[in-house]
Amino acid sequence: MEALLVFAQSGGDGGGGLGLIIALVVVGAIGFAAYRVFQSSKEETSESRTIKSLPPSIQHVVSQMDQESQNAFFNEYERKKKKKSIGWLAWLFLAWHYLYVGKVGMQFAFWFTGGGFMIWWLADLFRMPSIIRSANEQIARNAIQTLGTASAFGGSARP
Repeated sequence: MEALLVFAQSGGDGGGGLGLIIALVVVGAIGFAAYRVFQSSKEETSESRTIKSLPPSIQHVVSQMDQESQNAFFNEYERKKKKKSIGWLAWLFLAWHYLYVGKVGMQFAFWFTGGGFMIWWLADLFRMPSIIRSANEQIARNAIQTLGTASAFGGSARP
């Protein structure tokens, strides 16, 4: 890199700004190549992170799927999965975190007991990661079941 800058500052082969232009093109090409490598690794890590966050039984089923079914699964899962940050916000502001993960009965029990006299409410602060993880596991199971049902009836892989 320093050699390019020295080459550009010295005027290269006496062509004035030609050395600077060549140096900029080379640096730009290197930067573009680095950007493409970063983008491809970023895409791979999001799918691998999704797979690693699933329970082993789901990981095994997804690894046995063909590429089209895996893509359909990832699209369905990413669209429906729950986020811890939203769960914590729902817990903090309105205590609606059980509704967020689809546990309506649990939410009414939570409300009727006043959040377990605030003890249940405080405990849920620390339980939020496992509450969200459990909800996401159920979402993954439902996505696999939906994909299996669609393929069993000859439908498309996308629900």
